[in-house]
Amino acid sequence: MTLSYPRQGQIYLVKALRILGDTKKRPAVVVSMNLRNEMSRTVLVVPFTSDTSSGETPTRILVPAGEGGVDADSLATCDNILAVRQIYLEQGPYGSISKQSLQRIQQGIQIAIGIYLV
Repeated sequence: MTLSYPRQGQIYLVKALRILGDTKKRPAVVVSMNLRNEMSRTVLVVPFTSDTSSGETPTRILVPAGEGGVDADSLATCDNILAVRQIYLEQGPYGSISKQSLQRIQQGIQIAIGIYLV
């Protein structure tokens, strides 16, 4: 029997990470590769915010309501990628985002860390 592990593109509710100043649980998409997720106690995630007032930017990618189980239009904050212990993935997966959205988020991460030119 194989143990389940988070898969790239899946959305989970992540426990509030107070050391980062975050006080509420928020959905996040797993962006790390599946092999890493299977072998490590941590996963790399990009958290979402439902505050879309700033609009989409090259590092803030719009994920529409309904995609991957997200209730409201949300921005994937690619400039805030986190390594999170798998035990902090409290609920989920709610679903998976589309391949197109995952590619846009990966591109947003590349822009945020300076390895992709717009």
